[in-house]
Amino acid sequence: MTQNRQPNNPQSAGDALSIAFELVATPALFAFFGWLIDRALGTGPAFTLALGLFTAVYAGWKAMRTYSARMDIYDRNLPSRRVASHSPNSEATDG
Repeated sequence: MTQNRQPNNPQSAGDALSIAFELVATPALFAFFGWLIDRALGTGPAFTLALGLFTAVYAGWKAMRTYSARMDIYDRNLPSRRVASHSPNSEATDG
């Protein structure tokens, strides 16, 4: 019995850490810049919230897009997908 396991990839941990850092640090950095703008203009938390939320939404969207692209590539490279796409029964015939 064989198991369908992906080999351990040391790059995966680094990728996960960089995505996690990007999801947290980027919105925090932009919120800080917004706070500086708010402080200079005396506008309350308007720029802090706007920049922080906009960046958080963008970082989440980017992470989901990256994840979906990687899963599509992984799915296309599964042995069951490769065998099924090359089998003679998968082609249409004019019966």
